[in-house]
Parts: sequence; structure tokens; C-alpha cells
Amino acid sequence: MTKGGSVILRIYFSLVSFVTLMILVFSVSDLVNLTLKTYLFPAADQPSYTVYCDPSQTAEMCDRQQRDAKEQALVQKQQDAVRDLSLLIVSAPMFWMHFRIVYRDWMEEKNKKEA
Repeated sequence: MTKGGSVILRIYFSLVSFVTLMILVFSVSDLVNLTLKTYLFPAADQPSYTVYCDPSQTAEMCDRQQRDAKEQALVQKQQDAVRDLSLLIVSAPMFWMHFRIVYRDWMEEKNKKEA
């Protein structure tokens, strides 16, 4: 921050640091959740709803409906992973840049008080 920076700048840098940190925490936790469900606990990744087939449908239509539901679940997982990775890629540098300034300002204040 600038020497003798204004309160508004301090609030801005602190707020952006906090928000980007929260984005990082939630995206990492979502990626960990996705990884655990995919590789360690595949039974936990079952859909929360069951695909019911209408008795008037043929077996082919019922199989296709179940395949489509599984494919949609896979697509949803991939979309979640892409979203979380893009949030990480964008928010990590923003957090680093803003927090570095906040930290430097805190250290300057601490050194002023000690001197």
C-alpha cells in the first residue's frame, strides 16, 4: 500500500483478500470432495434420485434413459471440476497480490509501534 495509505484502501485490500481466500477454500474443498467421491468412495457418488422407467416403455428406452442419466452425472462432475479449477486459477493470484500488500502494511504498522 502507499505510505500512510487511506482507510478505504486498507478496507479494499483486506476485503478482496478475504473474499478470494473464501473462494479458494470452497473451490479446493469441492475439488477434494469430487476426488474422494470419484476415486476412494465411488459408492458415495451414486445419484440422489433413481431413474424409474414407465411400464409402457420398452427395455431399450429404459436402458437409454438410464444411460443418459449416468452420462449427465458424468458431465455434471466434469463441469464442476472445470468451474473449481478456473476459480482456483483466477482467485489464487488475486489473493496473493492483495494479501501481500495487506501483510506488508501490517508489518509496517507493527514496526512503527515497536520503534
